[in-house]
Amino acid sequence: MSDAVFTLLILGGIGLPVAAYVTLLLLGFFEKELDYLQVQNKRIEMEKELHRMEYLQLNQQIQPHFMFNSLNAMLSLNRLGRTKDVSYALEEFSQFLRYKYVNKESLVAFEEELAYTSHYLSIQKIRFGKQLTIRLTIDEQARRTHLPPYVLQTLVENAFKHGLEKKKGEKELSIALERMGSWVELRVSDNGPGPAEPVSQTEGVGLENIRKRLSLIYDLYTEVNLSRRMQDTVVRAVWPYTPEGEK
Repeated sequence: MSDAVFTLLILGGIGLPVAAYVTLLLLGFFEKELDYLQVQNKRIEMEKELHRMEYLQLNQQIQPHFMFNSLNAMLSLNRLGRTKDVSYALEEFSQFLRYKYVNKESLVAFEEELAYTSHYLSIQKIRFGKQLTIRLTIDEQARRTHLPPYVLQTLVENAFKHGLEKKKGEKELSIALERMGSWVELRVSDNGPGPAEPVSQTEGVGLENIRKRLSLIYDLYTEVNLSRRMQDTVVRAVWPYTPEGEK
């Protein structure tokens, strides 16, 4: 046996155990990595489920508010003896219930949300008649966006509850949707008397609810704020433009 062959056999005898040992170490490492990834994936799934449950809870908190306000509006019509208006208002209110009990995704089309809110506005229009003016301004580049359900409804409801209900004489409500690059901005303003307390102390549960729901859905920048501009109270909601409901 030549010296070269003998040397190769010696190196092979030494190298194979070393290679086997390294292989076992690598297998142990990859097994630990796999376990770690499985734990991470499980944690992410649990976080998503917790977010989903929190979102649903927040979503449910909104619904009793507009139902109470709608019923209160119809009671006001009944006290005034406007029975025909009460019948029409009940038809509009039935659309609330139809929308409420349809299973919805975390995001709905803005057009769907606007159509739903229009039923509430119809009831208020019957109630206040010519005293109420509603202005709608929709940027065509923003119209296809999606948003969490009840966002527009909540902002409009707050405008009546905290502003227009207290306003004597002419009442004005404005709804504007605008595209700003990769984001959209929804503004709801009213010419009510405005809050007696500082704006920072009057946002209430509805706006905080929307703020939390937007943050749960989107990983990008969102904003909800309340301000007083001239004679109007303005609420802004900003979220990423999502034309197909993709987060």
